Amino acid sequence: MLTLKLEDIPEEGLELKWQEDPLELAGYLDQLSEIDFSFEGPLKSEVSIKKVGRSVLIRGEVEAVVLLRCGRCLKEFPHPIATSYDLHLHPLKGATFKEEMDLSHDELDMGFYEGGEIQLSEIACEQIFLEIPIQPLCQEGCRGLCSQCGTDLNVSTCQCVHKGLDSAFQVLKAFKLP
Repeated sequence: MLTLKLEDIPEEGLELKWQEDPLELAGYLDQLSEIDFSFEGPLKSEVSIKKVGRSVLIRGEVEAVVLLRCGRCLKEFPHPIATSYDLHLHPLKGATFKEEMDLSHDELDMGFYEGGEIQLSEIACEQIFLEIPIQPLCQEGCRGLCSQCGTDLNVSTCQCVHKGLDSAFQVLKAFKLP
């Protein structure tokens, strides 16, 4: 996991390019147990870093192929992700926080660093996390699994009899307006 010390950033800025091994990333993902995916290959990152006073501006690109589980048929499938980002990091020490506040559009690309170090690998992983779909699908028209027998409906049909769902709103069909 790549960490950069602020003192190592020259006045003219810094350009970095690196890859993260999927096995190292697996250990990092274990700490985030609620995220259900893995990296199929290396995470590739490229950043341009510049200090502005005590703040740090990071412009980066990240790409990876992640293995997701389809939300309908439960098959694992590769999902390529490539994204770019701009991030403004401010020192955590001395930052004041209100308990609840509205963020402006500019503040959405803001983060914090602590102890004179920036965790570049974590920032790259966070950008990948933000691009993972909420409801991953192996294909747009995925038919999923039969709710009765579990057959993958993308592969074959089943012999189950599917009757319509009973809805509490069915009684409204008989309702007539005067």
